[in-house]
Amino acid sequence: MIIHGHGTGQSFQTGFSVLELMITLSVASILLLAGIPSFQQFTFRQHMKAALASFHNDLMMARSEAIHRNMRVVSCPGSPATGCSDASDWSAGWIVFADSNADRQHQVDETIIRHGQGLENLDIHSSSGRTDIRFFPNGSAPGSNGSITFCGLGGPDKARKLVISNMGRIRRDSAAGLDEARCPS
Repeated sequence: MIIHGHGTGQSFQTGFSVLELMITLSVASILLLAGIPSFQQFTFRQHMKAALASFHNDLMMARSEAIHRNMRVVSCPGSPATGCSDASDWSAGWIVFADSNADRQHQVDETIIRHGQGLENLDIHSSSGRTDIRFFPNGSAPGSNGSITFCGLGGPDKARKLVISNMGRIRRDSAAGLDEARCPS
């Protein structure tokens, strides 16, 4: 690029040489390559936090609705179309419904309060004997304490879980000591 001075008779050049451009592109590509793993870890952490928050909120809503409606409310793996599944795998989605006949199965006349969508690249499993979470009108969750484990691309070290007490309290925790076979890296 040539720029002429106004009335001075001088001209000078500005711009980038090919060498300067190559050096700039090299530095930019090195910085980009160094940042990709960090960005992937950040994205995974945010995905896990969002999944935990969504599920936690749905369980808190189920407990709140049980108290508000003065009836049992059930959260189980499944969909509005198929109802509750008997498996402990919540990865494909879950439903929260008012269980007016106390049979722990969704009937056509029972209100679906919430339908949680399955999440990509995330396995969600409850304790083996706890395929649903029930909340009574007093807010308690009868049965043994339950936990729902969230495992993703980070393997067992990055796994998290929600713990549901008999009193109906729900808390988040790490899933330390999770079996590698249950949560592969």
